[in-house]
Amino acid sequence: MSAIPPIADIEHTGSGCFVAQVWGQLLHRLIIIALVLASALACKQAAAQEAIGSVSRIQGEASATRSGVTRTLGFNAPVILNETVSTGPAARLEVIFKDNTRLTLGENARLTLNRYVYNPLAGRRTIRFRIAGAFRFVSGQLSKLARSDVSVRTPVATIGIRGTEFWGGPIDGQALGVFLVVGAVRVANARGAQILNRPGQGTNIARAGVAPGPVTFWPQDKVNRAIATVTFR
Repeated sequence: MSAIPPIADIEHTGSGCFVAQVWGQLLHRLIIIALVLASALACKQAAAQEAIGSVSRIQGEASATRSGVTRTLGFNAPVILNETVSTGPAARLEVIFKDNTRLTLGENARLTLNRYVYNPLAGRRTIRFRIAGAFRFVSGQLSKLARSDVSVRTPVATIGIRGTEFWGGPIDGQALGVFLVVGAVRVANARGAQILNRPGQGTNIARAGVAPGPVTFWPQDKVNRAIATVTFR
């Protein structure tokens, strides 16, 4: 028959269980507080990064990735310098930048925000974007500044922009089409260049390593098909 432990031992054992429970609850609360603080710090760090614009309109799914960290984009979400913004199937995404420039992406597009400088007091602007997929670019206040250096790089050409609204993207089996709504653009790669400076003009690049094709006025059905790739439902 086992010996009955002294009352003091029983009381000590009960006290130990109680203390363990208290410490367990305290530890749980400390973990929750730490997670909340870490989340707040991450948000503060994101806000401290250079936000150059925000999502002004969205359809479907879109995300932004920087330094291996991906976040889901929604209405009013900031877009950060050096992020890569991606859209999903049937998606549309419009970003409005600090100077009121608007950039709309079509489905399965990818935008990398390489450089953005907007200094109206110094009359200076610099934009460097890389885009794969269909997009529409509408200049904002940047077009009114004296010193202008704005370009969009695609997989097959670089588009130099001056006070412009234009569409770009794959179309009709071509790697890239560029259609001018207003202003002027220069479409160039290592093989050649074309300048669009009259509304309605367009050029095509069949594939990588091929010069931009002749400048022509696009027929209305082709214009409609191009614009449809960046139109919201």
